[in-house]
Amino acid sequence: MRPAAALLLLFALAGPASATEARFEGWVARCADVKAGADCAIETEGGASGGQTVRVTVLRGPAKDAVPHLIFTLVGGVGAPPRPRLGLAVDGGPPIRLASGSDLATGAGAAPATVDLKLSDGATRRLLPFLRRGKILQATITGEGGEPLVAEIALPGFAPAAAEIDARQGRADRPDALAALIGGASPAALAGRLRDVARDAVPESLRKTMIARDCPVWDQTESNPSFLAEESFAADLGGGRTLWGIVCASGAYNVDFALFVEDPSRAANRFDPLLFAAFVESLGWTGVDTLTNAAYDPEKRQLTAFDKGRSQGDCGAYGAWEWVGEAFRMIEYRAKEECDGVGQPEKFPIIFRGDR
Repeated sequence: MRPAAALLLLFALAGPASATEARFEGWVARCADVKAGADCAIETEGGASGGQTVRVTVLRGPAKDAVPHLIFTLVGGVGAPPRPRLGLAVDGGPPIRLASGSDLATGAGAAPATVDLKLSDGATRRLLPFLRRGKILQATITGEGGEPLVAEIALPGFAPAAAEIDARQGRADRPDALAALIGGASPAALAGRLRDVARDAVPESLRKTMIARDCPVWDQTESNPSFLAEESFAADLGGGRTLWGIVCASGAYNVDFALFVEDPSRAANRFDPLLFAAFVESLGWTGVDTLTNAAYDPEKRQLTAFDKGRSQGDCGAYGAWEWVGEAFRMIEYRAKEECDGVGQPEKFPIIFRGDR
């Protein structure tokens, strides 16, 4: 039995004596045992057309390297159509479309008369932050023949439910916590010094720049804008300046950001594009105009990036830069080409280390 399916069956069979739960508006956080480190899930559901119900579940095991699984379960009715496709939209925004294949798998649910639509690990990582940002998730399931199945899922309560299972599993305040993955809970975010930037909130001059760069997520030939552009961010650098991180491209585990510093005191050319040093063993040092999986910490005034060699994150390149008032100064660069299942980016071999 697949691990995710086994977890679903465990929660379906668990009684009050073996599963503990807490409610956060429409979401339930539930663990299979009161002990720390148990299998946990958060879930909610909404009514759908055709008399069915759609349940949304995020499952996670207790192991250190356990990844979250995002599953949409159809309950009752006639089940999923052949080769289903899943469309997701938050608060009426650009839809996310997933087709059966590498990003979406279909199978019988753990309970009778249910069908599971399970997202891949990569799709789960990309989509979970969007569940925090909105109020209503509209899920549309289509396939070969039949009428579309449409459900609306209330999102308030998702973030505190995620924080609850982080605490139950001993992941609170850790980099691998669900709260860290979905974002929005850091002191800087709560204070407004770090914020999500929706596609339609990107300044017009930056939009034109991204289109001119031929960034895939800003491809104007697409009839529907890519939801990946919604992953952009802005951060307060102090002194009136703002760091803009605008998504250019995204894959299963790497997201490339173009970064700009805005100086509002300028009448023109107020957005400075940033260039960064990068190291490749076969080439040595070179310059790049994007950073992969970039993140900024206003408390430390530190920008980090991690270009994963593969999804496990056991190889690749990791860099850290400090904002010094006028520019970002490299303080550390690490790289590891061998993907051997060992190591974390902060412990990769040192290529460069500057004064702190």
